[in-house]
Amino acid sequence: MVRDLWAKRELIAHFTWREFVGRYRGAHLGLALSFVSPLFLLAIYTVVFGSLYRQSRTENLGAGSFAITLFSALVFYNFMSDAVGRASKLLVENPNYITKVVFPVEILPVALVGSSLLHFCVNVLILISGILVSPMHWYWTVLLFPVAVFPLLLISLGVSWFLAAVGVYFRDVAAFVPPLMMALLFVSAIFYPVSSIPEAFQPWLLLNPMACFSEMGRGIFTKGELPPMGMWSYCFGIGVVCFFGGYAVFHRLKRNFSDAL
Repeated sequence: MVRDLWAKRELIAHFTWREFVGRYRGAHLGLALSFVSPLFLLAIYTVVFGSLYRQSRTENLGAGSFAITLFSALVFYNFMSDAVGRASKLLVENPNYITKVVFPVEILPVALVGSSLLHFCVNVLILISGILVSPMHWYWTVLLFPVAVFPLLLISLGVSWFLAAVGVYFRDVAAFVPPLMMALLFVSAIFYPVSSIPEAFQPWLLLNPMACFSEMGRGIFTKGELPPMGMWSYCFGIGVVCFFGGYAVFHRLKRNFSDAL
């Protein structure tokens, strides 16, 4: 499976770029929107969370520092949410690739996740720029963000394959994904550190991989901490299971996509 995807790498790259650029087709600002949007969000976080909620139970940060700390965890959630949130409708909205031409449809979720990864990199650039202009310290560990996000990439690919395949047969899946992603937002330790909840519940919270990514994000961007090996290995293991499991489901169901559409 990996060898097959590698053989189609040029096609995947083409569709990834097309997906990334296609979001801004027709907009006056074009690709500049990919920078304007996260900058606007960072400004909102600075004003709302930094000014109104900066009196954290564990930290007393300035408005800008609080917003950057929040954003360092949120970029990981935004990456997965962006990819997974659209995966369930991906094949339904592109029936021509399935019903009229011989096309390797398994690359469509890959291109979707690849486009989200490009947006993630843009957000990281905005985050690093914010750290440089803020009073926060710069740590070399920010360069480890590719290592930290790699397990999340595997998870996102696997879940996207699964949702894309299941969404062809059960159209109602698309209606359940947004509220589930919203619920995930609040149980992923994004707006609060894991250390702020009772110690007895912390191991249970960290069973959620997104909570681990939130902790790793805050660590590498704002504290100069290496991703904890145990936490990273746990997320990587889940990523491998999701990656191969999601592809297996997609491969099993794709033989009847044309009939379902």
